[in-house]
Amino acid sequence: MARIRTRARAVDMLGRQQIAGTQNAINELFKNAHDAYAKQVRIDFFEDESTLLIRDDGVGMTKQDFEEKWLVLGTESKTGENRKLQFRPKGMPLRPITGEKGIGRLAIALLGRQVLVLSRAVRTDGFHDLVMGLVHWGLFEMPGLNLEDIEIPIKTFPGGTLPGLDEVDALKATLKKCVERLGEANPDLSFRTILAEMKAFQPDPADLDQFFANRGDTSLSLMGDASGTHFIIAPTNPILAIEISAEEKSQDYGFRKQLLGFSDQVFGAQGEPRISTSFQKWASGALAGVELLEPETFFTKEELNSRSDHLLQGIVDEFGQFKGTLRVYEQKYDDVIIPWPDAKGTRTECGPFEVIFGYLMGREMESLVAGDTFSALTEKLDKIGGLYVYRDSIRILPYGDYSFDWVEVEKRRNKGAGYYFFSFRRMFGAVLLTRTQNETLQEKAGREGFQQNRSYSELRNILINLLIQLAAEFFRGDNNEKGQLFERTQAEMRKRAEALSRQQKTSTEKRKRFAKALDVFFASIKAKEPEAAIEELSKLNRSRMETASKIEDQDKAAAALVRSEREAMASLNGLRDKYTCRRPAGVALTKELTREVDGYRSERERLDSKLFGPFEEEIARTLGEVAKQAKLYIDQRKRLEDRIKTLAAERQKQLQDAVNQARESASDTRKTVFDITQKAMLALDYTVKQIESDLNRTDLNSLTPSKIESLRKNWEEQLTEIESRHRDALMAARDMLSSLAENLRGSDGEEPAQIMEALEHRMLALEEEADENFEMVQLGLAVAIINHEFAAAIRNVRQSVQELGQVSRNSSALRPLYQSIRTNFEHLDGHLKLFTPLQRRLYRTAQMISGKSIRNYVTDLFANRIERHRITLECTDNFLKSTIECYPSTLYPAIINIVDNALFWLGSVKSDRKILFDVSVGELIVANTGPAIETRDEKRIFERGFSRKPGGRGLGLFISSRALEAEKMYLRVDTPPKGFSVAFNISAPTLKFPR
Repeated sequence: MARIRTRARAVDMLGRQQIAGTQNAINELFKNAHDAYAKQVRIDFFEDESTLLIRDDGVGMTKQDFEEKWLVLGTESKTGENRKLQFRPKGMPLRPITGEKGIGRLAIALLGRQVLVLSRAVRTDGFHDLVMGLVHWGLFEMPGLNLEDIEIPIKTFPGGTLPGLDEVDALKATLKKCVERLGEANPDLSFRTILAEMKAFQPDPADLDQFFANRGDTSLSLMGDASGTHFIIAPTNPILAIEISAEEKSQDYGFRKQLLGFSDQVFGAQGEPRISTSFQKWASGALAGVELLEPETFFTKEELNSRSDHLLQGIVDEFGQFKGTLRVYEQKYDDVIIPWPDAKGTRTECGPFEVIFGYLMGREMESLVAGDTFSALTEKLDKIGGLYVYRDSIRILPYGDYSFDWVEVEKRRNKGAGYYFFSFRRMFGAVLLTRTQNETLQEKAGREGFQQNRSYSELRNILINLLIQLAAEFFRGDNNEKGQLFERTQAEMRKRAEALSRQQKTSTEKRKRFAKALDVFFASIKAKEPEAAIEELSKLNRSRMETASKIEDQDKAAAALVRSEREAMASLNGLRDKYTCRRPAGVALTKELTREVDGYRSERERLDSKLFGPFEEEIARTLGEVAKQAKLYIDQRKRLEDRIKTLAAERQKQLQDAVNQARESASDTRKTVFDITQKAMLALDYTVKQIESDLNRTDLNSLTPSKIESLRKNWEEQLTEIESRHRDALMAARDMLSSLAENLRGSDGEEPAQIMEALEHRMLALEEEADENFEMVQLGLAVAIINHEFAAAIRNVRQSVQELGQVSRNSSALRPLYQSIRTNFEHLDGHLKLFTPLQRRLYRTAQMISGKSIRNYVTDLFANRIERHRITLECTDNFLKSTIECYPSTLYPAIINIVDNALFWLGSVKSDRKILFDVSVGELIVANTGPAIETRDEKRIFERGFSRKPGGRGLGLFISSRALEAEKMYLRVDTPPKGFSVAFNISAPTLKFPR
């Protein structure tokens, strides 16, 4: 009788070749940890050592479990009644299983060539011995071998201890014998690569445990009374490092997006996740790893409920009918029902499920979310937006990845964005399933989603129908009251944003004119023009009065004197008006303008007290002196009456001008309102005539009653829509004018401008607060760059401290010394990050900076990198002899950033690596021989967020450019000098050098 035999390659086919990618493999191991009642599972990736460590704190495996379950393919340990027999820690609720095919552990083969398994179990009888096993997956790729030919060495360790390198070597020796025996039995196969990898595999579980303990991490240790499972995998699949590196370059979460949100704590019921996940990448010599799965990197409950423009949540029943709630902007609809027409009275095979998702509008002017919050959520949606799927609170891949549009949102949107409304990347939500109610939805063996069966087809069709019907009923205004409400709200938000933009533009223009007037005023003060004008007026006044006193007719002479006084006062009042800057009403001032106004008031008071007031007294005094000398009689009553009459006439004229302007504005407003009302009436009249014309052209006798009813409804809706639209606009204008009139009546005209000014002042204060933080951004940039250099220099010190730790384990005399050095070094390491040479230069007063000091600063700061990359730093004599008077806190960070970028790009040049510092008239030039800047990038290079540097944030040149502009210095791309390919030019008006 024949039998089916299994080749060893079947393991490779079921495992490594089945799993879609490294993220899917990691996801499978996360699921296994979940099924083992782990509270946390963590991955540590040591890229330099090509080692992956996966640890959890689950219930672990006994030796029997390892041999009869973990090493058995297709085990039924998680199915049916067997699940109930599995040990569950006291106090923990029963967890639904996430995997039951018995092949998920084979995913490890995709992550690396060999794995050392360590597991300590806890059961009702307490903690068991630690089990250690060694598997080289390469053996299962060899053709011609049967499963029973391959032996898996296993060893146990008692009493809460961990094996060291010697114990691992013993296990490797056992496996080596098996490999050598297979080689002898199969001379046509080569096992050299496998043996070489085994020799290079040097894991030390005890040392790794100490490594994490030294960093205060003992939560996943298997020492003492602790349970869990560890996998030490090496060498890792090269694609793992490639994917992480690609993500760092593109900043698109290409690797982590399928690992985020593994355990739901956002879309379903409130509460902590059943299991927390972590993936840390360790750089060589680092004291801490870089976490890729920070919880805040995924969506939050607050973002879903409070920061979405629209929110849908509800239940699809066993017939595919949706019932739930929908919030569109601030309008909430309860008891929303979306029927699924394909049910036809039969229950769905996919079963009932929940669906919830938030939606953020694509443009800020159409969104309730504003400012940085809108930008941050948009950035998150661009990376991980989509509709996820969770079963029993555990994520199912690949759903949620925007590149897998499983409900065809973007396909429909391409047909008509306005018609179908939704965009996959603006959504963030989930379909929530359970194993009990949705058991017919089966995952593929390769974990690439659900099998394409009838249940999955129903699930997709129900969701597609839901999105189409939602768009039609609530987001499209085709003869639909709810859709029209959305479109009106959207239009109103756009109008408000545009109105605010116009108002800001008007206010800005007024502020500019006022600032220009103040500049003219201060220029006149600096030139002492008021003093010169008063001196000239004084001479002219005395000359006129003396001329008047020489008139022979006493009455005519007295009248001429009074007239000279009146003319002198008129000239004085003209000077007062000339040196008066009137603040624009209803416009808030910036802090800088406010300071200018304070200075203006002080100067204006000085003019009144020191010039204008004394000159007014001088006019009266000169009149008296001249009259006395000429023995003329001045009728004081007539003189005063004339003065008051003249002043009253001037004031009346000024007030009348203001009255005429106010009346002209009121008349213009009245005319505008009249035009709007006429336009509204004409629009309605045109619509009525158009309907009458359509009616006259329609043969009603040839139409069915339903068609006639449809025409009637359409015509009535046209009339209602045109009337409603114009009436709402007129009512809004009326309300605004009524409010204006009421405020005017209660405040003599001042209150509306004061209200507008107060609101605008608040907005300006917030904007200026952000601008004031800009200098802190400069400081942060400088600190980040210098910290990068410090980190590079100190890496070797960290490594040496770690090596000293290894040596000191075997020496009781060295151990205290090591602990002291380590403690003090970590303390120093933490504090040194706060100090840089640059900070001692950050004076907020202009200083004379020489070319030599710039050269010395750059060479001191970048000495290691310049030497490491064999770069030549050239400085012309003119540069070294040059000086610039400016703020060091502005110039130094800009130069640091330019040189830092040059050093990076010069690394891609094979030879002739040079950086040049030169000067020309009013310009500082920094050139290099790196890759040339593309013409299309020459302007974009200074935009925020633009960068060609892998992993670059696009902030350095943007901040440097902005900072220099604030000091009237400008950064731009320049034509490179001969022999160079890239040049940056900093225009510096204060630059001086000998010529």
